[in-house]
Amino acid sequence: MSEIVYVARDAAGAITQVSEEPGEGLEPVEMTDPEIRELLATSDLELVRVLEDVVELLLAQGVFRFTDLPEVAQQKLLKRRRARCMLGESGSLLVEDEIL
Repeated sequence: MSEIVYVARDAAGAITQVSEEPGEGLEPVEMTDPEIRELLATSDLELVRVLEDVVELLLAQGVFRFTDLPEVAQQKLLKRRRARCMLGESGSLLVEDEIL
C-alpha cells in the first residue's frame, strides 16, 4: 500500500500545500501520484541549488577548504559550477539580508 499525503489546490487545480496530516480543505493523494512526484523533483532541484550556494558561502568564509570535500563531491561541484557559468547563472540564490 502506498503512502498518502493531503494536498490543497488553488482554483486552477495546482497543488499549493502538502501535509502529512488530513485537514479541512485537503484531499488525499498517493505519494506515487505523478503530480506529487513532479512537485518533489522540482523541490529537490531547488534544494540542490541552495546547498551549492551554502557550500560556496562556507568555502568563502574559510569554514573548510574545497579539498576537504571527498573527490566525488569536488568533481560534481566543479561540473555544476562550469555548467552554471556556461549558462550565465553564476549568481548566488542567497541574498545576504535574506532570512532563511
